[in-house]
Formats: sequence, C-alpha cells, structure tokens
Amino acid sequence: MGSSFGAGVYVRRRNRTGGEEEIETYSLDIAMTTPNAFTRLLMASSAFQESCLLHATAELDLGTHILERGGNATIDELAATLNLDLRALTVLLDALVGLGYFTKSEDSRYSVAEPFAEALDSRHPATVVPMLRHMGNCLRSWGQLARIVTDGTPAQREPSILGAEADGVSFILAMNSIGRTLVGPMVDDLKKHGVLDFGKENIRIIDIGGASGTYTLAFLEALPQAEGTIFDLPIAIREARQRFAGTPLESRVSFAEGDFYQNELPEGFDFAWVSAIIHQHGREESQALYEKTYRALNPGGRIAVRDFVMEPDRTSPPPGTLFGINMLVNTRNGMVYTYDEIRTDLEAVGFVNIRLAVPSPTMSATVTAEKPACSDSEMRT
Repeated sequence: MGSSFGAGVYVRRRNRTGGEEEIETYSLDIAMTTPNAFTRLLMASSAFQESCLLHATAELDLGTHILERGGNATIDELAATLNLDLRALTVLLDALVGLGYFTKSEDSRYSVAEPFAEALDSRHPATVVPMLRHMGNCLRSWGQLARIVTDGTPAQREPSILGAEADGVSFILAMNSIGRTLVGPMVDDLKKHGVLDFGKENIRIIDIGGASGTYTLAFLEALPQAEGTIFDLPIAIREARQRFAGTPLESRVSFAEGDFYQNELPEGFDFAWVSAIIHQHGREESQALYEKTYRALNPGGRIAVRDFVMEPDRTSPPPGTLFGINMLVNTRNGMVYTYDEIRTDLEAVGFVNIRLAVPSPTMSATVTAEKPACSDSEMRT
C-alpha cells in the first residue's frame, strides 16, 4: 500500500528566480477533519529534510566548487574532484534543483541559482556556508532531544565530516555571517537609546568573547576616537587578527587570548560588550563573568549585555524558547534569561543604573548597567 501526505497541505517551493510557488497535494482523509493542526504538524516535522539538504551542500561546499569551475559542472566532474559517490551526489544535486537552489541544463550541467550564488560561495564576504555548517552541527544535537529530556544530560557531540576543529572555525565564521546582517541596525539602536553616549571621545572598549570582531569593527567605525580590545579563545583571536590585518582599523584594535571562565579580563575599559554570551551558562557563571567585567571597567564604565530577554513566564518571545532548547541540548547549564534575572545578577556584583536599554523579541535585546563612578569605600561614606 502506497502512502502520501497532503489533503490541503501547501508545499512552498522556490522557483529559479528566488520567488515561491505553491503546490497543493491531496490524500489522507484525516487531514480534512483537522486541516490546520495536521498541516502545521506535518510541515513542521518534515522541515528537517530541506535543512539537511542545505547542511550537506555546505559541508561539501558544492556551491563553491561549481562556481570555481566557471559556474557549472557535471556530476562526473564534481564526483571526481570531491571523491563523492556518483549515485548519491546525483540525488542530492537533483533535489537542490527541485527546490530551486541549483539549476540543471539540458546537457546535465549543474549551476548555483543566481539568487543563492553569493550565499553558497564560501569565498564571498556574504557567504552563509559557515552558518549552514553550524546549523548542521546543531541538528545532530537536536536529534537527541527526547533522550536529553529523559536524563538531563546534553547531547553527545558528533563532528561533521570536516572534523571538530573545522567545526569550531565554522561556528566563529557563522557568528560573523549572522553578525554582518545584524550589526548595522544593532549599532543604530544602541545609539538611539544612548548606550554609546559616553561624554568623551577617547574611550576604550572590550569585546568579551568577540570572535572575529564583527561588533568591535562596527564600534570603531561608529566611534572614531575609540580603541578596542577583543578577548576570546586563541582560535577566535586568530580569525580576528586576520580580519583586521592591513585595514585602516588595525592600529586601533588589540587582541587578548583567554578563557573568560578561567582567566581574568584585562582592565582599564570604559565599555564592555557582552554579546550572545550569557546563554551559554547558568546564573552562577553569569555572576562570575559580571564580576570579572566589573573589575575590567574604569569607575563609571558601562556594560552592555546583548541576548534574548524573556518575559517572566519564559514562553515569549517564541524564538527565545527555541533558543532555550538549543542551550538545553548543547550545554550543561545554558539558558535564556528574564530581565529580572539579568538585573539581579548584575546588582549582585555591584552594578547600578541597570535598564533594558534596547527592547527586542530577538537576541538583540540589550541590558546595560554601570560601575559606580566612585569606589565602594567612597559610596559607603
């Protein structure tokens, strides 16, 4: 007996111009009794198929290899170059054509569809390949969710075909990929809400866990007299050094290798940027990081914590709830925080004037606080 899915289910398919067309399929009488619930559950549960297709494309870097060959290639050429199984590669590429990401000529030469050429080219500044690879790594962890909810331990990490070290680089570059799209509006919001107003021009910025320096670069461009320091693990600092080497900003940025869980931060800063960091750990670790940041700041210095800020009942914003699952499957203590939790932890180490400076339903919500302008002993007198 054959099976199919549908009965009022609309499948969105990308056409070759980057738009979408709707294909309606029919079957299963049960779908007619609860079309909304059936459609939503079916489409949500099958979304992994397209995701896996894109993750494999990124891990194999198929888009780049095709573009390197003048924009088109045959199955035989790609299989020989990349040492891939001919049958499996054919099925994969035909699926990419079917969904509109690739095209196929009458003589069976494959090309990347024009709207996706830059995004699927790992050499291009606007590439999405590292993020797709990172999402593939996340998916391998998410697949263990039922077991994780049963015993409470995070997923057993399984590296991609690229290997664990390359996966680490993919994560760093993925943060840059997504950061490039967010940093402009984020800096505008910080300016709008007074977060970057310091009353002086010659300020020193520390970007804690700053990876390749996406936000440091934006801050230095927005504040022409500022100097920045990126603090992160050696693998990230390596990418940051390469990024700034030979640029006009190279003389205004310095690099500090370290692990903020284990090492003290350098000191003497006016502004500390803690972006997409606190969700990786629990409240005890957050307070420890805030305490180190407090010591790193000059009196009157400011901390800005960018992350999801959840409503008190933790069910909103919805993207934050999903990110909470991401932390559940990938970390031992990671979580998404409410504003009260962030405020309480900042207060506990001495910060004052705490506020939700940039409200947002995304990870661009930003809480700011200040180190008192006078010392603790002066405050008590």
